[in-house]
Amino acid sequence: MNIISKLCCTAVMVFTCQHVYADCVVGGNSNQNLGTFSSASISTGIVETSFSSDFGCSGFVNLLDFSEIDATLVGADFQLSTVNGDAIPYTLYTAPERTDPFTLNETVSFGSFNLLDLLGLFGDDGTIPIYLSTGTANVGVGTYNDTISVLWQWDYCSGIGLLGICLGRDNGSATVVINVQLTVTASCSVQTSDVSLGAVTYLGAAHSAILPLDINCTKQLSYQYFVDGGDNFSTGTRNMVFNSDNIGYKITTTDGNTLIGPDLAASVAGVGIGNNQAFQFLVETLVEDRFPAPGLYRDQVRVIVEF
Repeated sequence: MNIISKLCCTAVMVFTCQHVYADCVVGGNSNQNLGTFSSASISTGIVETSFSSDFGCSGFVNLLDFSEIDATLVGADFQLSTVNGDAIPYTLYTAPERTDPFTLNETVSFGSFNLLDLLGLFGDDGTIPIYLSTGTANVGVGTYNDTISVLWQWDYCSGIGLLGICLGRDNGSATVVINVQLTVTASCSVQTSDVSLGAVTYLGAAHSAILPLDINCTKQLSYQYFVDGGDNFSTGTRNMVFNSDNIGYKITTTDGNTLIGPDLAASVAGVGIGNNQAFQFLVETLVEDRFPAPGLYRDQVRVIVEF
């Protein structure tokens, strides 16, 4: 009797271990953060990111049994908007290759066939990811939002017994409402070019040239810009040098009346437009009653933009 009882007990244990169950979980309304990006990255190229659909399933599906998970996009404005009226267009996808857009009222099937392992569909958080790519847009700093609604419908084998027999099905439908948000931060860039004051033999008259600037700052962003003292700044004067000799010079507004730099106290204020803004400064040698030694006089300065 003891032997028979032991064999029966073993048989029951093996049968129990063969049961595998799977369940689908649909989350409620959620907030998904798409990340933080500079205004320059939004205005100059496509930003690619992804977020959780709030729909996930666990466990295995019988290889021999029909299974299906469908998603229908029932709501989206296809633009991330902020309170100031700026907007960033975007496109949704259901696959990382981003070849077929997920459009309004379209149903995408994630597996209307025999599935061995549903887990391969899910991201690191256990849910099916949705992929988003932005279009280019000239926008200001802020948080950009849109609400996306997806109807999920599923029908698949939720439990497997001996020999892969389906023990039950899990089916249902639910709509998930997802608020997606993206943060845009400020950015500025500046471009300029070398300046030549030409050939100078006598410093009794000023020699001048225009220093061009292109500044590109975020739309509606306040900033200040100036030129530092250069590599040879001494006793309040910028200098171009050759060996031990030097030629003093100044940088002013183009009318010659307002000194620029060498620090923020002598800067110019601007407001960004999200595109290049062209500015000019006047570079002018100081008047001296002398002949500088022959040679190539140089200095290197930096244009500083603070925001």
